[in-house]
Amino acid sequence: MIDQLKTQTPRYVAVAAVLLAAIAFAIGGTEVGFGAAVGGLVAVVDAWAIIWLVSQILTGAGLSRAIAVALLASKLIILLAVCWALLTRLAINPVGFSVGLGALVVGMLYAGAIVSVKEAQATREG
Repeated sequence: MIDQLKTQTPRYVAVAAVLLAAIAFAIGGTEVGFGAAVGGLVAVVDAWAIIWLVSQILTGAGLSRAIAVALLASKLIILLAVCWALLTRLAINPVGFSVGLGALVVGMLYAGAIVSVKEAQATREG
């Protein structure tokens, strides 16, 4: 199940980011759509970072667990700094950015739901 989440989650976040950016372009225009695309890109990178760091913690491969835990804890601060810089220094549209960043939540929820359904089906069959 963990392997499925590792491979599926970033894909679902990326798909959600593309869909949300397309909707933002259609409804809000270029400025909002571009903000959503940037927010979606941040969401995909954040999803990948979460998956990679958690897999390092669970398997202990590569990084030591203590370093991986420290990186996971500091990831939120890094994410906040990146969001602040994008919104204040590069003047990314905040509404569009928020919509795009929502792909992280949508993609992770969808990935978890799909894996749970597959796991339940496998349990019933086996």
